Amino acid sequence: MLTIDKQDRVAIITLNRTEALEAHHHSLREALHDAIVTVSVDDSVRVVLLTGKEEGFPEGLDVAALGAEPLTVRDGGPTHNPADAIRRCAKPVIAAIQGAAIAGGLELVLACDIVIASTNARFADTHAQVGVEPGPEFIKRLVQLIGVQRANEMSLTGAFLEAEMAYEWDLIGRLTAPDQLAHVSHHIAHEMARLPLEALARRKALNGMAYA
Repeated sequence: MLTIDKQDRVAIITLNRTEALEAHHHSLREALHDAIVTVSVDDSVRVVLLTGKEEGFPEGLDVAALGAEPLTVRDGGPTHNPADAIRRCAKPVIAAIQGAAIAGGLELVLACDIVIASTNARFADTHAQVGVEPGPEFIKRLVQLIGVQRANEMSLTGAFLEAEMAYEWDLIGRLTAPDQLAHVSHHIAHEMARLPLEALARRKALNGMAYA
């Protein structure tokens, strides 16, 4: 379902639920939430790198498993939201995206501090198409990153946004060739991990203030 590989103060979390194209379901969401919480309190880890095996990031909602269940924790709603865990994590979290990030996958993208994508990546907000209401944090971050008009276009059409356009719209911070994604994302993660943990934590906290 997922693996955690620690390399020189970087925790690499790889989602590998390939039987559902990396789509979210209850156990994957819970496992990712718990993995983020675990590395957040691990003193040997300074940076977290989140990626998906092969094509998926994860892709998004597994509608068959989740039904119309919202992704965001609310009163009476589901727990173990990995996006919330990423936002609360004291360490910077980098997303490296090779394929599609849809709905729940896009929520994870928005929660991360740095987003690196290959030219094969694509993004879509399909919450409305499957009758799922996105949480307020999702909408707030999407609007702050790309603006109201573009956020409305993504959310109200559900259309895919290709990697080049996502980069132009500032949804992602860096674009790479597919065969360079792992190298670039690992290099950035290890460069960041050279900084003191306290400095990284303070800078991460400032990111939270920017979205307040």
